[in-house]
Amino acid sequence: MIDMANKRNSKDTIYNHYLIMSDEQILIDNTINDIEKTLRVDESFDFETCSIQEYEYPDIINKIFTSPFVSTKRILVLKNIEKKKLNELQEFAKLLKTVPESCCLIMVYYADKKLSRKKVFEDFKKVSEIFSNAHPVTLMPDDTTVYRWIMKKVEGLGLKDRHEIIDYLMEEFSDDITGMKNEIQKIENYLYQTRQMGLSELKDISQGLTDYDIYNIANNFFQRKTEALNQFIRIQPYMRSPMVLIDALARVLCNYAKKSKDEKIIQHITSELSRIDNCVKTGSDFVELNLEIFFIKNLGGISKGAIYGK
Repeated sequence: MIDMANKRNSKDTIYNHYLIMSDEQILIDNTINDIEKTLRVDESFDFETCSIQEYEYPDIINKIFTSPFVSTKRILVLKNIEKKKLNELQEFAKLLKTVPESCCLIMVYYADKKLSRKKVFEDFKKVSEIFSNAHPVTLMPDDTTVYRWIMKKVEGLGLKDRHEIIDYLMEEFSDDITGMKNEIQKIENYLYQTRQMGLSELKDISQGLTDYDIYNIANNFFQRKTEALNQFIRIQPYMRSPMVLIDALARVLCNYAKKSKDEKIIQHITSELSRIDNCVKTGSDFVELNLEIFFIKNLGGISKGAIYGK
């Protein structure tokens, strides 16, 4: 995997024309950010992103030759190169004979994860040959690179026993860096909320915390599943705010209300949620207690048949 960050100080690594290929959007974004920071481009005036599918080729050429407004260079990110056929790209390459010094053109080829790496590299090689003047950047991480990255991230969490988390992340996300980043962020959020976490809680995290899906809880509530109450009790320590669950309940309520013929039930639940919502806004210390009472009271009063209007 090419690491642009390690070469930031070397001027010969900044080119006027890049062709970036990866199956991980986060790696593409990080590389573009590295180039942007190195060139010190003003994002408000001299940074533009567009799709090769949305514009005629002459219009794209005009964008490439547009002079920067306040920066030394202007960055143009041209996405969806992979969506074009090779003969279409050849037509564009004939028009794009050169990229001016005032522009840094970054063409992005997003590889399909469903394709084999062999197929992806073969296709990218063909595109690279068409745009032979572009500097090719391939961002396809190997297991060793991924493991080192996980180690660095998990060490920053301050966990004493981190081997289970590392093994889990490697097993589940070694080919999905974006998903791994989101999972680590989720763990960081839980650690921040709970301040300290035991091994049993960490094991819950390593299993993906499927029971902690707030929309799963909301759906279970309206389907009169008693497990919704247990799920709510378990999720309480990890919620950054009760409003997260209240919002999920309100959204699911809207969907069920469209199907229900019992207006009294819908009005009752709406009134209850509004009351709890007001508790949050007024800074009440009993929001969690009111939510728990809400679950206990109403799980016995809503039947799946009634809510579906049957």
